[in-house]
Amino acid sequence: MKLKTFHGATMADALAQVKREFGRQAVILNTRTLTRGSVLGIGGKPYVEITAARRMSDLPAPLRRGTLPVGPRGGRRAEGAAQPVSGTTRVKEYAPRSTSSDAVLSEVSALREMVSELVRETRRAQASQLPSELYDTYQRLVSNAVADEAAGQLVSEVRQQLSAADLQDPKVVRAKLADLIRPMLPVAGPIRITTTGEPYIVALTGPTGVGKTTTIAKLAANFRLRENRKVGLITIDTYRIAAVQQLQTYAEIIDVPLEVAASADQLKNAVANLSDCDVILIDTAGRSQRDRSRLRQLHGFFTVVKPHEIHLVLSSTCSVRVLNETIERFREVGIDRVIFTKLDEALGFGVMLGCLQKADAKLSYITTGQDVPSDIAVGESRALARLILGEREVKQGKVVSLP
Repeated sequence: MKLKTFHGATMADALAQVKREFGRQAVILNTRTLTRGSVLGIGGKPYVEITAARRMSDLPAPLRRGTLPVGPRGGRRAEGAAQPVSGTTRVKEYAPRSTSSDAVLSEVSALREMVSELVRETRRAQASQLPSELYDTYQRLVSNAVADEAAGQLVSEVRQQLSAADLQDPKVVRAKLADLIRPMLPVAGPIRITTTGEPYIVALTGPTGVGKTTTIAKLAANFRLRENRKVGLITIDTYRIAAVQQLQTYAEIIDVPLEVAASADQLKNAVANLSDCDVILIDTAGRSQRDRSRLRQLHGFFTVVKPHEIHLVLSSTCSVRVLNETIERFREVGIDRVIFTKLDEALGFGVMLGCLQKADAKLSYITTGQDVPSDIAVGESRALARLILGEREVKQGKVVSLP
């Protein structure tokens, strides 16, 4: 029998049976959890059922339709080679656990492998129409956290705009990609103090743990030490004593005044106390993007003082889903600029592309480490495009070209 159903008390048990009988190249068609021994739907013990085949060629004809003829470099597979089918996955190396908790972990791991395999197959499908010389380019973009759809669109535009001869030259391909990426990275330049006779007010906002306080300190130090501006600091992060103490330490080091405000009225008074400053930088408490009441409170603070600029601080270590959710929620507060932090810890730099488009805001700064006042730079689209293309890297707090 080409198809067989396996049963086990857990997903781990069932997968182990599949592997023992069909080997690691088995194709899983379906998994489901059932109940055995129940009476009128009450009681009984759950068990897992997996339907699998030994190899792709054992599948019924209807299930073999739509197979993906893409090899690892974009070419067609050899005739008769096993081909993955949408909705199926192959069994990975697997070792059953003895305890119930380990069994649950094994089930989660197995399911994660299935999902990962389906994601890889989806990417192969999206790249199946690309010429082989652009397949590696597409994979490089995706591996650097550029969204699949955006990567596919970029590579398709390169294919349309370059000749067949140019497509054979990696340097020409990268240059064209850089030209296409740069407009997707709109930049605002540095904070420019445009007021006279009154402070220029800049607020930094964003979720907890993205590096707002450290970024505020870097900006303050640069204004104070490099531009010789009179700087005032305000923190409304009274929820964390450590945050106030941290900013107080920075304020003492660079010799600038610090005000602490716990309410909108106190914030208004703090701005008045710093009225002789050229620029006032406001550090806000981290707000969960899901805490609407706190976000409304933050909006109330800003309504009172009306900052000239509000910079949303985002960590480049976060997933695209979290970043998009953050942007969506913080729009209610107001976003003028975006700062990306922790590029030295990022697994990929392509997340910036979609986020700037979603925020409908320009990039002001990036941070590349914890050192104050260094490890901060004005966002520059050309350098960031090369970073996304893998031609540059973050090293010792700086964006540097690869040899």
